[in-house]
Amino acid sequence: MSVEFDPKELRTRLEHRWGDRSPKTIANAAAGALYGTPGDWDLPADVTPQKPLLYLAVGIPDAASLPKNAFGDAASAVLGENDDRALRYGFGQGPTEIREWLSTRRNAESSYPVDVDRFQLTNGSSGAIDLIVRSLIEPGDVIVSESPVYMGTLHNFRGVQAEIDYVSVDGDGLVTDELETILEARRREGRPVKIIYTISAFQNPTGVTMSLERRHKLLDLADRFDALILDDEAYRDLWFDEPPPESLASIAGGHGVVTVGTFSKTIATGIRVGWIEAAPSLIALFSRMRFAMGQNQLGLRMLQHFLVNDGFDPHVEAVREIYRTKRDVLLDAMAKNGVDEFLDWRRPLGGFYVWAELKEPLELEALHRMALFEGIAVNSGQGFMPAGESRHIRIAYPWTPTAHIEDAIERLAIACRRVAGGKRV
Repeated sequence: MSVEFDPKELRTRLEHRWGDRSPKTIANAAAGALYGTPGDWDLPADVTPQKPLLYLAVGIPDAASLPKNAFGDAASAVLGENDDRALRYGFGQGPTEIREWLSTRRNAESSYPVDVDRFQLTNGSSGAIDLIVRSLIEPGDVIVSESPVYMGTLHNFRGVQAEIDYVSVDGDGLVTDELETILEARRREGRPVKIIYTISAFQNPTGVTMSLERRHKLLDLADRFDALILDDEAYRDLWFDEPPPESLASIAGGHGVVTVGTFSKTIATGIRVGWIEAAPSLIALFSRMRFAMGQNQLGLRMLQHFLVNDGFDPHVEAVREIYRTKRDVLLDAMAKNGVDEFLDWRRPLGGFYVWAELKEPLELEALHRMALFEGIAVNSGQGFMPAGESRHIRIAYPWTPTAHIEDAIERLAIACRRVAGGKRV
């Protein structure tokens, strides 16, 4: 006996089941813990800036530096080709020409041969890290990360339900004595560390570069405790006076180190092209875990045109000068406006960031809110710390127009003085 279908009654039942249902009821542990919480980059929602907002809170390239004309020419060239490669699915490790370009570049600075098969192209370095941990990490596996550290990577680690231990960063990079203590303790527990994560050059957020001595010690520890090093080199090309020390992968001869890189910081974030550099056997493993139907082929082919026509080196040399100038303008303005009365910082030698520590009795939340009230956005250091405890702000200088930096720092100085004087918003 058939029952007459009543679409209104079905819609009512579905609305009853799903209409007010919290996503937490079906979310996994990682997503459920984040649902409804403030975003890492969110500004205080209850503070209204009293002036048009100036941003020193975003780590993206200088807008005027973006190679729009070159990529316009690249788009015309790619779409004018007599095949459909740019407009169809793309499988495998990515276009050979880009991987050859990466191989040639790495061979120029590496002490071991870097073959084209050591590269897998990805959706930015964040996509590279996501692919790596999805391929290697089981729930409960232990990852050691620097702290402070870029919060987006911690989401990658938490998303695969890794257990994360943290190691401090000082002026020479990751503190290997602390790392050794953790490695020994985890071995005694019978839960050895699987991955050690570092941003070895111009670290986000501290701007610090790992010294050569620390690189040697890190590689030695990773070998002794059978841990894989994951080296995030997103900022390696953005040096101001001299390049960073030899890469971890080069020192190791390509063994035991997985490196990720990206064009997001050197060219444009919207390109969304990064890469993994690793032993071909690991690249084969990661490739088998790529379940999407390839990357954006049009974007890849445009990037390929830009690279093989020698667009990268002149561009990166130009942006180094832009960021060097912006750093100098920023630090000069901080000194001129007496910000050193309230904050301590280390002069970055590359990258995008100044990591400034609040002096007593300045309070972080009060300063973060007052800065926004005065019309300047900076990052609270809490988002870069595992427990959310920090006495730092991150000041990002690449995106803000040079002409606005001094005004932004004047506002920061006003905010510091107001908070030091007991004012709150």
